[in-house]
Amino acid sequence: MRGHWELSTTITTNHLLAIISVANTLMSMNNASFIAEQERTRKLQRQNTRVFGDGEGSEELVAAQIKQGWSLLATLHCVLLPDKVANTGSKAFKRSQVEMLATRWQHHCLEVRGASQALLLAELTRMGPKGRKALVEHWAQYLPLYPGADPMASPLTSSAITTQTPQHHQHNQPTQQPAAQDEDDFEEEEVAEELYLRKPSSAAELKRKQTTAVVLLGVIGTEFGQDVIDRRKEDQRRKSSVVEGFGIGNNNLARHTSLALAHLLLAPPSAKLPAHTALRRAAIDLIGRGFTVWEPYLDVSKVLLGLLELCCDADKLVPSMTYGLPLTPAADSARTARHALTLIATARPAAFITTMAREVARYNTLQQNAQTLNVNLSNNVLHKAKPEILRGVELLIDKMHAEISDLLVEVMDVILHCIEVGHLKTKTLKEVFPAVSQFNQVSHCPATRRIAVGAKNGSIALYELRSSKCQVIQAHDAPITSNAFSPDGKFLASYSCGENKLAFWQTSTGMFGLGNSQTKRTKLYNTSPLADMARLNPMRLAKLVWINNRTVTLMLADGSETRFNV
Repeated sequence: MRGHWELSTTITTNHLLAIISVANTLMSMNNASFIAEQERTRKLQRQNTRVFGDGEGSEELVAAQIKQGWSLLATLHCVLLPDKVANTGSKAFKRSQVEMLATRWQHHCLEVRGASQALLLAELTRMGPKGRKALVEHWAQYLPLYPGADPMASPLTSSAITTQTPQHHQHNQPTQQPAAQDEDDFEEEEVAEELYLRKPSSAAELKRKQTTAVVLLGVIGTEFGQDVIDRRKEDQRRKSSVVEGFGIGNNNLARHTSLALAHLLLAPPSAKLPAHTALRRAAIDLIGRGFTVWEPYLDVSKVLLGLLELCCDADKLVPSMTYGLPLTPAADSARTARHALTLIATARPAAFITTMAREVARYNTLQQNAQTLNVNLSNNVLHKAKPEILRGVELLIDKMHAEISDLLVEVMDVILHCIEVGHLKTKTLKEVFPAVSQFNQVSHCPATRRIAVGAKNGSIALYELRSSKCQVIQAHDAPITSNAFSPDGKFLASYSCGENKLAFWQTSTGMFGLGNSQTKRTKLYNTSPLADMARLNPMRLAKLVWINNRTVTLMLADGSETRFNV
């Protein structure tokens, strides 16, 4: 059996892909096992005896054990196989081909896709920094360069490609290694042996290498680029910390890779690059996975709008996986784009929210002039993708509560764009979008159809839903901790624990409701200072509850209550 893994890298790669793909498939199936039925029945009977006849529990236990077995099989072949073969005395183990694995990064078969991704990441990790450096230097010469990152340029054509010249050494000659080697040098020698490849002999082969280079460099930058940057920050003196090619001192490769990935996402469908291909899906996936690495070189607005365009119909496209239906290319792209959006939002919540708020402001301006400009906004991505945007906001509120509390005004701008504002005539904000009601800084008054949002800078944004306008008042000199409308909507109470003050505000619209609304402060109270430990979580620190139209109660986290009158 040992000789089987010493034949060629192609055989090793295909065999491992097959084994891990089958194991992944069987893990998703209940009771998928090669154990004979009689043996399984005896095993169940033994389990039943141990658990006093609980047949259902024993069946679940056996199913869990079977899945654990398939998972162990996949792990052994993905991670531990080289060491196991080496322990048998083999010195000629043929490692997996990273080129072949990269081409299957977004294979149409989900099981093969998962196997190739796991194998490629395991192989790149096993190479070590110097091995990845050799790999990057070899494939960088095939990376397509898109000048100016123009999304309208033709993808992967000779007119749009400028290949880099290898700078350090020629890769068509094996590198000579000294007799005494450390572990990294040995790993690099093995990689150099694998990179003993002939030059492309045709345009088709060149394009194939270019697409492989985009994916492979994207994977390396995504999985190892951020680690390199972190190491660079920790120790500026270690030049070896940028050997991956994605460090701060050498951002050229990161920029070119990010522009190539963005181009594949944003390029319009064409004969050379159809709308839904494995290459485009790989670019979408890698932008999401490595957004923290690519962000400095990307137009975040274009990237987010491009992803929203792809996944705005995801619910209609993605079939129910319970029936085992294969994903169509469009559904696969939609699912990949949705996952990329989730990764971007959780990695950079502030960038996601502020970008969405900025695009909503542009949309609102366009909407006001739509009739004059004769623009149909129903086809605008911000109109079609409202459910997806809300899904992202809800996810961030649930997972990253603290970060979102600093951006509540921008969050409310996005929410009011996405929800049906007319529903707030008969329903409360908590009923229409429950997630945002977790914040004590947000208050909705159905009687006057206004929403108040307290900001980190001490201001309060008052949304007039009737007129679709927003008024901002500077209420406190510290972040707003809580605010609440009185039941009749005539008064707004605001509290800031940082300033130790509580204020009452009254809004007037002039005689007979004419004129602009003006909000003025009617009373200001000093409150007892809080202990420093109590300020660690200001979001849940205090709550304002109106007893009647003239009295409000300040309820603190320690259980104390104080009443204030208008």
